[in-house]
Amino acid sequence: MKQVEQKKLKLNDKLSKFYPQVPHANQITIGQLLTMEAGLQGKDESSYGTPVFKNNQAGIKYDIKHNIVFNKKQYNQRFYSSSNYILLSGILEKVTHHSYESLVKETYIKKLGLSETEFYWDIPKNKRIKVAVPYTKNSQGYLVPHSVAVDKVHGDLGAGSLVMSNKDLYRATSAILNGEIIKPSSIQTVYAPADPAKYNAGFYNFPDFHSSNGSGDGYTTYYRISNNTRDVLVVQSNYPVKDYFKVREICNDLMENLIKSPS
Repeated sequence: MKQVEQKKLKLNDKLSKFYPQVPHANQITIGQLLTMEAGLQGKDESSYGTPVFKNNQAGIKYDIKHNIVFNKKQYNQRFYSSSNYILLSGILEKVTHHSYESLVKETYIKKLGLSETEFYWDIPKNKRIKVAVPYTKNSQGYLVPHSVAVDKVHGDLGAGSLVMSNKDLYRATSAILNGEIIKPSSIQTVYAPADPAKYNAGFYNFPDFHSSNGSGDGYTTYYRISNNTRDVLVVQSNYPVKDYFKVREICNDLMENLIKSPS
């Protein structure tokens, strides 16, 4: 939204303006990428980017040619696919002429003083960052340590390439919702409360709180933050969560009770 505010981008700009090779790019808008209603998905959602990392744009071009497809049934319907935010990250690079990494570092890490936030591939450079070992089930059903390939994480640009502590996660999300990163008018555009909740720009926006969920490579996170950013619920795991969607609803109920309880 910062680039929209600076007139470098419009929510109704077509994807074809930046990546005309994407299937049905002339039908898809920037706004639809943000809401996950573009009808796009990966043939293999677990593998984006070049097999061996070259650079961000090369990875996106590879995905467009080999992985990203258009599903007519999912067009204008919310369907989560990392491809949406990978493409958005590439578009940000094109309109700003800066790398996605440098944009994140300037907008969030430096501006907000995030000392426990890093791109996955830069973790060895930051001695403050200690990452929990993730676990996944093997073919026998036993939990075993899961190795996360750096090349694979590079491919998830904008959709799973950043690691941060709970403290920094709260600092960053509260800054977004409090108007420190984008203007109040932009916040209202993408994060307006709704019933039923609507997904936009990383959050499900409920009447009283914003919700985000994520799972992959052995990690699972449920994050809830109230509209006034005073109440926060974070549930994280470094192994697969049984009944993922049931736990998601439990977290929603807990957040509702937290907000309504006397302070």
